[in-house]
Amino acid sequence: MNPRRAFTLIELLVVIAIIAILAALLLPALAAAKKRAQTINCVSNLKQLGVAQLLYVSDNQETFPYSGDNFWLMPLLDLPNLLNPYISTNNRACFRCPVDTGAGFNYRFAAQWGPENGKTASNIPFACSYYYYLCFYGDLTPPENGNMPNDPIPHKTSEVTYASQRVIQPCFASQNATGSLFFFDQNPPGGEPAHGDSGINFLFVDGHAQFTPYSSCQPNSAAPLSWVQDYNYDWSPLTDQNVQ
Repeated sequence: MNPRRAFTLIELLVVIAIIAILAALLLPALAAAKKRAQTINCVSNLKQLGVAQLLYVSDNQETFPYSGDNFWLMPLLDLPNLLNPYISTNNRACFRCPVDTGAGFNYRFAAQWGPENGKTASNIPFACSYYYYLCFYGDLTPPENGNMPNDPIPHKTSEVTYASQRVIQPCFASQNATGSLFFFDQNPPGGEPAHGDSGINFLFVDGHAQFTPYSSCQPNSAAPLSWVQDYNYDWSPLTDQNVQ
């Protein structure tokens, strides 16, 4: 009778080496697939917010979401409340990007910049990764000497010339869990953008959302009149084209 032949040490090492090589080849592909899936999920969130905004505009005489509050209360506190009737209370996950680490952009912003008008981060109802540009609810005059314009002004859809190219909400999700913020104010961007250094997810006035390369973004016409950086669309007039 022939005894059963076992694997030799060399054969085992060869098998382990082959498995390691295959893993090294597959892991980057899996990581890239995960990143693409998260980007698609974020774009889907923005599309849902776009539908909610279009419904709001239709119910409010073609006026963009407006509460009478100014920065920072309107984009971080009031907007989710204004859109809440158009979004199921069970679907609040659409307000948060899947790669936004930590507490969420709105909480981190409020905590970093401090309370205003008697409100604090504790008044924010839930985490949100998506900003709402000031030019849709406030004074378009660029700030001088770092002072924010303090006059909330409602704006109508008729003021927007390029609805399919005009950014209304960006994803400001950050990969940094320690509390630092990401803003797309310059190209290339500073901070730690969750979607990488090549592009950003945008929601446009016409309701569509997409991943947009930074190279396709256009500077706003307000810079360099003040400390506003070229790609800060808070002070980009509604007639500007933000994306080529």
